[in-house]
Parts: sequence; structure tokens; C-alpha cells
Amino acid sequence: MKKLLALALTLCMLATLAACGSKEQQKPADPTPEETSSAAPAETPAQTAEPLSLDDYVYDGEPLEIHLGDINSQFPLNLAYNLGYLQEEFEGSNVTFTMDYFQNGPAISEAFASGDLDFAEFGEQAAISGISSGYGYKIIGRNCDTETMYPLVVSKNITGVDDLKGAKIAVSVGTSAHYLMLSYLDSMGLSENDIELVNTSDTVTLLASGEVDGAADQLAKFNSMLEAGDVYVIADGTASHTCQISAFVGRDEFCEKYPEITAKVLRAVQRVDDWMAASEANQEEAFQLLSNITQREVTWFSTMYGGSNFGINLTDQDLRVLDEVLAFMKENDLLSNPDIEMDGVLDLSYLQLAGYR
Repeated sequence: MKKLLALALTLCMLATLAACGSKEQQKPADPTPEETSSAAPAETPAQTAEPLSLDDYVYDGEPLEIHLGDINSQFPLNLAYNLGYLQEEFEGSNVTFTMDYFQNGPAISEAFASGDLDFAEFGEQAAISGISSGYGYKIIGRNCDTETMYPLVVSKNITGVDDLKGAKIAVSVGTSAHYLMLSYLDSMGLSENDIELVNTSDTVTLLASGEVDGAADQLAKFNSMLEAGDVYVIADGTASHTCQISAFVGRDEFCEKYPEITAKVLRAVQRVDDWMAASEANQEEAFQLLSNITQREVTWFSTMYGGSNFGINLTDQDLRVLDEVLAFMKENDLLSNPDIEMDGVLDLSYLQLAGYR
């Protein structure tokens, strides 16, 4: 009996060992690389989404009020606001616009310094002066340039270039008119040393009274004298290839935080420039609207800007002139920071983002 029990126990153990051996043989081998790939695909880096175009960009953050500034002698940004181009450009975005009007460039600069302005337009020299003073903005584009805005006008007793030698010429020293007058003289083979410079802001009165032989100032100031034939334009930027630039400036902190919004603002202004450049009728309509807004005569705008080169992008001529103006301001001690260079004045990245460079 004991032998039979021992034999039964032995057989059970053998059966158990056989079963275990069978299970070991059925254990799957380590998967091959191909099997691993098909069974559980390896993780791949997330695909980079295509960047949105400006056409598709919509600002949906917290409500944002954008502050615009203008003076009564500049305008494409003004028109972009009053014609509704800005509102159309930002349809669906959580932004609103306000337009504030200023008497002059220094007042605009002070508003930037206090953070009360995001975008504005004014003369390049006033803009550079404010940038030098650390008011927190840069030139990011332009509205237009014009070669005829600040001519050198002379009386009829000046019959040619030779008569300019020793002539009394009135100009406000340190202004755009001064810089441009020097460029005109240079194009005629003369310099400031060849004339008797009279520093004044009352150029028209001195010229009309005969106290000076010529003057450099805004063309519109001489309209009545030109129409009467008492004076004539002896030189402007068409000969010297210089121009007066209506600078478009943006507050550094705002532009850096909202680059897409900045680029879209530039696009809205370009729409105005394109519309004005399309026909004389459009310019006349624009000048009439500006006259209503600013209470200036329509003829003032047509005289000052009738030959303007409209467009938000800075041309090669504009960039050269800005370099020359910066050098002129340094030479005449017109900058609070004389060490400032052009890369501290200009930021062209938003024009690039908008597709204009």
C-alpha cells in the first residue's frame, strides 16, 4: 500500500513539472523592433502648428483700449480712425480705439512718456528728439514723405544761384527746415557759410518786409506771396533728393507685448495710403475730411501734401535722410542723448511682420 502511494505521488510530481515546462516553452520571446513598432508606435514630437496669418489673427484677451495721437498737420493714422479702416481691420477683436489731438510734437512725446499713447504720427525730427530723451517709443514706419513741403523761397531780386552768396536767409535753426535748407545749398554747390543766416520762427514776415532775401519754411506759409508773384521757389528736395518724413511711431512696451496688433495697425494705415495714392479725387476727399477735423483750410493740405509719396514702409531715401537728420541733430546739439544711434531710433520688425519688408 505504501508503495502504491509513493508511486502515485511520484506521478503527480512528474505531471506538475511537465506542465511547468510547457508553460515556460509558451512564454513569448522578447519582441523584435518591428513587432514593437507595430504594437505600440513610438512617441513623436508634437507637430508645430502653422502660424496664423494677420488676416486670421483675432485678439480675444482682456478688453484693450488703444490710444492714438495726431496733430493737425499729420493724417493717415487720423484717417484710418475716422474712415473706419482700423475698426474693419480689427473686426472680431476685443479692442477699441481713441484718438487724441495734440498741438505739437513735444506734447505727443510727453504723452508717450506717461504711457497715455500707443501710436502717433509726427515729424521725424521731433520724433528723434523724443526718442533721445527716453520717452519710450520708436519709429516703426511712416505715413508719407514729401520733397516739396519745406522749400527755399526767395524774392525776385535773387535771380539765380550766384545771387544767394551773401544773401540773408531766414530759417528756424535746428528744425527740419534748417536741415533741408542745408541740403539744398549743398546741391547747388554752396554751404551755410555762403549765406547770412537769420535765425527766426517768423520767416514769412521778414521775407514779406524785405528784411531777408529768402526763407526756408513750410510751403503753405508762402502761398499768398507765391500767388502774388513776389517770391518763388528756388530749391526743394526734388533737386537734393531729400525729403521731410511723417514718422509713424509706436510705444515700445505696447508693441513688444502686442506685435500682431502693431502690424495690423500698420496695415490699416497702409490702406489709407493706398486709397489716397489711387487718385487725385481720393486725395481731395481726404483733404476735405481733414479740413473738417482740424479746421485748417483745404488748400493747406493740398499745398503741403499734394506731391507726397504715401506709404507705411520706409524707402531707401527715407532711411538715408533719417541718418542725415540724426547726424544734423548731433552736430547742432539738439539731442539729450548725443550717443544714440539709428538702431535705437528705428524698429523695422513690425513692418516685416506686416509683410512690407
